[in-house]
Amino acid sequence: MAVMKQTCLIVADGEKARLFVVVPDDNPRRKVRLVEQTTLHSADFNARGRNGAGGVASERNTNRQAGPVHPVGAQRERHRLEQERRFGAAIVKSAVALTADWSEGGMVLIAEPRLLGLMRERLRGALKKHITLAELAKDYSSLTTAALEKIVIAQRLAQ
Repeated sequence: MAVMKQTCLIVADGEKARLFVVVPDDNPRRKVRLVEQTTLHSADFNARGRNGAGGVASERNTNRQAGPVHPVGAQRERHRLEQERRFGAAIVKSAVALTADWSEGGMVLIAEPRLLGLMRERLRGALKKHITLAELAKDYSSLTTAALEKIVIAQRLAQ
């Protein structure tokens, strides 16, 4: 059996990120095993919930006493984007710390497309040159570890 290089797997969405290390398994059917190293939760996401910042149902401020009607959707979107950037930065920091003593290896980032776009360049810049980066724009954050292992094997994400 060929020696497997060290691989870190990050599975994330705007709410939660799970960081795994991929290790070889003696079971020929299983081939690899994911060992969860850490789980990060976005405090900002939990504060705003799934319905958005402040719970405002309307995209316009219709309070007559607040002054003229103005759109609040753009401001809300900028706020969400900044929250996701901060969470992405925390994920990158944890991933770099996890791979700090690796002499070589690979990192696989599986994240929802928007978060992947926010993290991509920051992660590439923070990783050591001898650690490769692969990406998959999917939201697999709700999958079990066993289901993630099957995806890693089927898509050959760990070599």
